[in-house]
Amino acid sequence: MRGRPPKLSVVSTGKIGKEAKLQKEIKESKIKVNSNLKPPAYLSAAAKKEFKRVVKESDSLELLDNLDLTFLAIYAQAYSEYIEITNNIKEVDLHSKDRARLYRLQKMQIETIMQCSGKLGLAISDRLRLVIPDATEKKEENPFLKYL
Repeated sequence: MRGRPPKLSVVSTGKIGKEAKLQKEIKESKIKVNSNLKPPAYLSAAAKKEFKRVVKESDSLELLDNLDLTFLAIYAQAYSEYIEITNNIKEVDLHSKDRARLYRLQKMQIETIMQCSGKLGLAISDRLRLVIPDATEKKEENPFLKYL
């Protein structure tokens, strides 16, 4: 069995020395790529707005970078379509076949939003799971093996 993998320094809450924290931040900075995230041109206006909101809100955590662009674009488009579908549901008769079709479309958008938000760390529980494995860490040997 393995212990828990290490957390990112920005979400780590445990006690850690200054030197250890600095070493951890250095390791994390080495795996980061550029993060000049701009919404793709093909997104709708509402999707671009959500894209920019997520990027702005997550800037302080420095969790998103250019490799997240696809997931962020899919999330933003699904979110804008979810809002549009939800507004359309309000306008359709309660027992209409169109309403049932809209509910199915809404459910598809919710599933997409949930999948992408998990990958992007948009919920606190997702951010806490975002970790960087430490390749330099040695496996701890069982101290009782020497007695066998």
